Amino acid sequence: MTETVLVDDHILLSVLLDDEPEGLRPMGGAIATTGLWYHRLCRALANQTVVGSLSRRLGGIDVAVASDVIASVVDLPPTIELVSLRELGWPMGESASQGIRLNLLSLEAVAAARHLGAEICLAAADDNKPLVHAACRLAIPVRRLATTL
Repeated sequence: MTETVLVDDHILLSVLLDDEPEGLRPMGGAIATTGLWYHRLCRALANQTVVGSLSRRLGGIDVAVASDVIASVVDLPPTIELVSLRELGWPMGESASQGIRLNLLSLEAVAAARHLGAEICLAAADDNKPLVHAACRLAIPVRRLATTL
């Protein structure tokens, strides 16, 4: 297990809800996410007319808790690293030129995991086969974790 885990938006929300999946990271391990996963979480929580798996999780909790979670999403805690495209733009371009065919979100995740030497942790509900296949091809560890939906 690596010291840093790169989490998708579902797992990031779990962490912010104080419901970190068991075994997510080793003691003292770091959590990171990508700009696009962060954006996807922000978009899901900001648009109250869209009901998806992320926004639905806040629907059943106390209003004060939901408000605190939204505040922690808006001002992401410093304990969660947000990897910048400043570091990832070139590696993403290189990966694409080397035949890694992924959408932008997945390409960013692969580049971030390589940059950090991190394991990619996806919510079990996130069935992103192209990302998992590319990560395997590049020897990037990937784990799927159950989250409360």
